[in-house]
Amino acid sequence: MLHKLIVLLVVMLAMLTGCVESSKTLTVYEAQRQQSLVIERGRHVIKTMGCNSCHTPDYMIQRSSIPEEDWLVGSTLGFRGTYGTTYPTNLRLLLNNMTEDEWLVLAKQMRKNSPMDWIMLSTTVDQDLRAIYKFVKHLGPKGTPTLSRLEAGVIPTTHYVDYPDPH
Repeated sequence: MLHKLIVLLVVMLAMLTGCVESSKTLTVYEAQRQQSLVIERGRHVIKTMGCNSCHTPDYMIQRSSIPEEDWLVGSTLGFRGTYGTTYPTNLRLLLNNMTEDEWLVLAKQMRKNSPMDWIMLSTTVDQDLRAIYKFVKHLGPKGTPTLSRLEAGVIPTTHYVDYPDPH
């Protein structure tokens, strides 16, 4: 009788251990699934906020034909106003060198006296800003650093558009 009880306990212990292990596997799977959903959310926010329009070269012309791997690498098209000339940042390099919390701070105080002043990034909820960060990090670093801002009155040597003062 004692022998049967020991066998039964061993079988139950093996079953419980198996359940714990499959629970761990499920947790890893769920974490990967959640990460995938956050990256997809970041992709969606990038598209709907129009980030590619400025931060991806030729996006306004070619739109859907530009592969995702070429998104958000900045541009040499300047935006010129009374504040000077600014160039769309290479977000792939910028965010690669920032923590998620640093990105949140930057996004919330986004670029006074530039076209970015019009963008609603500073009022975007943290969850979406974090999704943007994770999506850009998912893309990985690519491209070259952004051109430096030119002071007011300096004529750019690159292509540029005259941009009205942000309201």
